[in-house]
Amino acid sequence: MDDPILPEGWFREGTTNDTHAANVGHGDDAARAAEGGAKPLKPASPQRSAPGLDRPWPRQIVAIVVCGLMAVTMIVAWVMLALIGILPAKYFWPIIILDALLGTGAAVLLLTTNRVGHKARYAVSMGLTVVMILANLAVVKVASDYTTVIEEMAPTGESVQYDLIGLKEGPDDLAAFIGAQVPADATDPLYGQASQKAAEMVALVIVPVSGQAAVVDSVVKGETKGGLVQDTYLQILEEAAPDTYDKVKIIASFSVDVTAPTKSPDPTATPSHGSLAGPDTPFVVYISGIDVAGPIASRARSDVNILVVVNPKTGKILLVNTPRDFFVQLHDRPGLKDKLTHAGVYGIDVSTRTLEDLFDVDINYYLRANFTSLVTIVNALGGVDVYSEYSFTSRHGGYYFQQGMNHMNGDQALGFSRERYSFASGDRQRGKNQEAVIEAIVDKISSPALLARYQQLLNSINGAFQTSMPQDEISAQVKLMLAKNTKWDITSISVDGTGAMLPTYTYPGQNLYVMIPDQATVDAAKAAIDEVLAAT
Repeated sequence: MDDPILPEGWFREGTTNDTHAANVGHGDDAARAAEGGAKPLKPASPQRSAPGLDRPWPRQIVAIVVCGLMAVTMIVAWVMLALIGILPAKYFWPIIILDALLGTGAAVLLLTTNRVGHKARYAVSMGLTVVMILANLAVVKVASDYTTVIEEMAPTGESVQYDLIGLKEGPDDLAAFIGAQVPADATDPLYGQASQKAAEMVALVIVPVSGQAAVVDSVVKGETKGGLVQDTYLQILEEAAPDTYDKVKIIASFSVDVTAPTKSPDPTATPSHGSLAGPDTPFVVYISGIDVAGPIASRARSDVNILVVVNPKTGKILLVNTPRDFFVQLHDRPGLKDKLTHAGVYGIDVSTRTLEDLFDVDINYYLRANFTSLVTIVNALGGVDVYSEYSFTSRHGGYYFQQGMNHMNGDQALGFSRERYSFASGDRQRGKNQEAVIEAIVDKISSPALLARYQQLLNSINGAFQTSMPQDEISAQVKLMLAKNTKWDITSISVDGTGAMLPTYTYPGQNLYVMIPDQATVDAAKAAIDEVLAAT
């Protein structure tokens, strides 16, 4: 006789509710019947599983922990993106929504995967969740690196290198100068700090004199065993009086920090970020390229002096180049005029205000770079395409550039930017070449292809530049450029002049090559600057 139909989940004691066990045979049922009838019915024991989930507890715990970690990284990534403020709303919210949907989908798939027969599905869902975690961590890193790089670009001061010099045929050992009387320029604002640091380096007797030329003169004449001068002065001496320069050598060097932060232009005349009408307000940036490699905070001659006039409303950029030898009145340095390049010896603030005086314009911010900076950013961009007006071979690196477009790496771009001896117009053409490199960099930075190298670019430029542009202003400009997808219209001009040999403020004892400004070109530059700033 057939067994009666039992309620779902019930079975006779001594059997299983397993299909295989039920089909073992009917011999056991006959034996039980012969022994006196059927056993009492009892409910089947449930599987040991988490409430609402058909999987073992260990696997469920792992899934919950991984999903929780994903949720945390998502929230942190969203907050970091909001804080750096470079994404316009049309990009920010779609990214957030897409991230949330993908994260939710991955979490649901992971938490609802069945235990039995779905190992592959579980592995796939776990993999998707881990990918989401890694993606959000990558966003957090990029945002963190961006903040770090911008903070590092903020100026905290400058450093001035001093050299203890002696006669070229004299002793090289620093110990030979113990107790020696060493002259130093008492008119130098850092005279006290430099004298103290020199005395700490070796026991010297510092003797005050007037002017660094007097220091070198006393060493060359054999009146003193050594002298203390700024390294920038030796650079000028090498150019102005090579015969004198060849008679001395550097025994030891040290740096003195300018403790007060480098000042930006006069705040009463120059708009700060807070006084700008908005991120689309036109502004002017002074690019100062100092002629040294290494630490960007080092004071040095400013061989590149380019004003970048930016109008975000119209998408226009005007580059105004001023030759390094332009003969100008240095700001707050009465007396003889000087080469513009020498202004950098006295600090970025003097260079900035001198150009403000020349062009009668408020310079909002400055950006200082050096040889290392140019090589670094061009390499980080994967090279740049630069137009050359002439075919020539550079002295730096011996690179050949053809007339027309040339793809350049960092060192090639440096050689292209520094060359002047290959051209009849000398420094004038060098200025044009520098503007061409800047145009190429701006074009590459504005390209969507930059996103693929964004992390590498951030890592590379860290510490390579100094700028007085505040972090929130930089972010606002990046955000505006992304929102408008700006394709910049860049034009370049250069002021000109006539060569002459004259004494200068920095080196008054000898005539140096200078360029007497052609006022007509200066006036034309002023008009061009005003036109770009006023355009709407």
